[in-house]
Amino acid sequence: MTASTMAPSTLVTTEKVITSFDPPSTIADAAIGVRDGLIDWVGPKDAAPVDRYEQIVRLPGTALPGLVDAHVHLSFDPDVADPISDALDSVRARVTQTIESNGRRFLERGVTTVRDLGSMRGVVLEAGRGLGKGRWLGPRIVAADQPITRPQGHAWRIGIQSDSVTSAQAAVRDLFDRGAGVVKIMVTGGRMTVGTDPLTVEFPSQLIAAVVDAAHDVGLSVAAHCLSVAGIRAALSAQVDSIEHGTFIGPNGLGCDEETVERLAQEIAQSGTYLCPTINADYPGRHPIPFEQRLRWVNILHRAGVKVIVGNDTGIPGLPPDLYPGALRALESAGMNSAQVLHSATALASQALGLGRDSGTLAPGLAADLIVVEGDPLADLRVLSVPALVMVGGRTVAGSRT
Repeated sequence: MTASTMAPSTLVTTEKVITSFDPPSTIADAAIGVRDGLIDWVGPKDAAPVDRYEQIVRLPGTALPGLVDAHVHLSFDPDVADPISDALDSVRARVTQTIESNGRRFLERGVTTVRDLGSMRGVVLEAGRGLGKGRWLGPRIVAADQPITRPQGHAWRIGIQSDSVTSAQAAVRDLFDRGAGVVKIMVTGGRMTVGTDPLTVEFPSQLIAAVVDAAHDVGLSVAAHCLSVAGIRAALSAQVDSIEHGTFIGPNGLGCDEETVERLAQEIAQSGTYLCPTINADYPGRHPIPFEQRLRWVNILHRAGVKVIVGNDTGIPGLPPDLYPGALRALESAGMNSAQVLHSATALASQALGLGRDSGTLAPGLAADLIVVEGDPLADLRVLSVPALVMVGGRTVAGSRT
């Protein structure tokens, strides 16, 4: 936030504050003090230094950290059949409108941070800079900008095509120089790109390693698109930071045996790699693997100790930001309790995005990214669907009570 958009110092009082979820840490009849975009006080309401704040917001319900969607495509219009072609065929102003519309819709669902994992060159980075200058309201954005892919590989029309170690390293340097906060790499093909194979490792192992090494050298993490067991293994071997989709599909196009899934889950857990399953209970789109089997995979991953984080692949056809709560319910259906789901959607996801020291929990010195809901999300995740208050950087940006 710039000085011109900085909100007044505010004390928010609620029936309960949940500062973190692993394990749940709660304060009854609590208050959160916000100043200059940061939290500067958390504790019992009766002990709050009321005179220090310019305004007081009193709400029923529960305050908790703002939510994270770790896999989005802000520049994609989810209402069209081919979002990539639509974006490429649109004038820049319309793409910007799509980004801002998706951003506002995320706020309405309590999502205060997103990781954008693929767009046309510069469009989301530019929107993020505009957000920082107060030109529009949206969640914080960690953007990959263009994905790195093989020539004619998955999403090649918006990506950086690479066929050598030198070009892979140059792609990472270019992304870093232009302000990318993460690197996205297409390890396997994808169902949205004709001529690619979702089951095959299409980016050679030496190039995956080159991207990872170059990214880590400049302090960037690497998110790897993997739609098959072969892709997951290749990504793990190269020590990527997060596996996206992570579907355990074998070379025959079917789900592999459970023993293989359990063995790979143990390897992922031991590596410390995050996994974003991009699964949503409300998503009407088609998937080659039955929903119940995908839930079973998430259950195995969770029980193995894999760091599962919340992400939706928002922007693909039929998957708008409005469906974000379905991702939480999907993880719950996979066997995670509400506290574990919310940890995956807050602190754990923030850590995966490299923001763990700045956000993801409610504590003095951290970003004032928070939401208030009417009810107790630890008892019923459905109360998260319509937040009463959404605050990003200490500024109230959405909510039914605003």
